[in-house]
Parts: sequence; structure tokens; C-alpha cells
Amino acid sequence: MKSCIILCGGRSRRMGKDKGLMNLDGDPFIIHLLKMVVKITEEIILVLRDKKQVELYQNCINDFKRQIHNHDPHIKLVVDIEVDQGPLLGLYTGLSHIKSEGALVLPCDSPFVSPYFVDKMFELTEVSEACILVPVWPDGSTEPLHSYYCKECIPIIQKQLENGFRNVKSLLEKIDVAYVGVEVLDPGKKSFINLNRPEDVSQSLKK
Repeated sequence: MKSCIILCGGRSRRMGKDKGLMNLDGDPFIIHLLKMVVKITEEIILVLRDKKQVELYQNCINDFKRQIHNHDPHIKLVVDIEVDQGPLLGLYTGLSHIKSEGALVLPCDSPFVSPYFVDKMFELTEVSEACILVPVWPDGSTEPLHSYYCKECIPIIQKQLENGFRNVKSLLEKIDVAYVGVEVLDPGKKSFINLNRPEDVSQSLKK
């Protein structure tokens, strides 16, 4: 089995609703991602905020499964142990449920993630000895929610949470990380586009 993919759901105040269920060109963001990742991995973990969010996503995923009769992907929906405690807890929740040795984490508000990016990330994890693989921009900024994490991170994440940290970047200071240029992972860089506002969606359709 190839490494797992963890998809992180979330709510945007600027969107006014759940970002993963926002519509783009006829499909919710989450479906754009699922259509791509089901062809690459057999283990998909969807980390959600609460049971209400699970119900909303489950209905959407059930519709998606009915559309792909020849393939029944294993998509596991899990809920954070605490509500609204930040992305680091979401990462902890996702990694705690995977069967694989590690997982590529993707946010549900990035519907343009490409198969090339996912394949390249998994390819690089095969040769890297680091526990985390993180895309980095020329200015030094990073993409911790488009990154690969091994299960060995779990106890370190737990300690960070106990110390009050909620940001995934706080983890990068505590463990061995390999940084890879975004241009290597996705020459067009569309995989890193986040749609956080209604106008972001309309603008993306014009491109």
C-alpha cells in the first residue's frame, strides 16, 4: 500500500460555510481532491471537526462513490478529540488513524492539487531519511499543510499539544525535516493555491 493521504476539513469565516464543501465548477472542493487521490492511494483519512461536519461530508462522499462504480475507495472519516483546537491537533488525529508508515497531508481548500505533486512527494519520501517532507518557497516560507509526516511524529506532536502549541509549524522546530522547493514538486505551483474567500472561487474559474 502506498502512503496514506490525510485530508483536513475546515470552516472559513470569510467563506461563511465549510470550505471543503464549497462548489467549484460543479463539484465541492473535497470531490476535486478525491477524484485525484483515489487513483494514487488506497488509504484516505478525512479529519473533521465534529459529528455534524461528518454528516455533511459523508453525504457528499456517498454521492461520489455512486459515481465511481468500478472502484470503492476506503475513505475513513475521523473527528478531532477536541473542537477547534487548530491544525496541529488535526494532524495528530489523522496520523493516529493511519495504517501506513506516514501520510501526505492536504487541506480541503486546495482543489487544484495535482497528481504530479502527490506522486513526487511520495517518490521523495522513499529516498529521504527525514520524518517530515515540507515544500518551501524561494523566500523561505513553507507549506506545512501540503507536507508528508511519518508516524514517528505522533509522540512529539502530543508533547507540543500538551505545551499549548496549536500551529503545525511549531512541530518543524522539534524534528528532522527535509525541505523541497515548490518548483520541484509542482512547476506550475497550482497545487498550493488556497481558496479562502468567495472571490477566490470566481477568480479561479476565470484562469
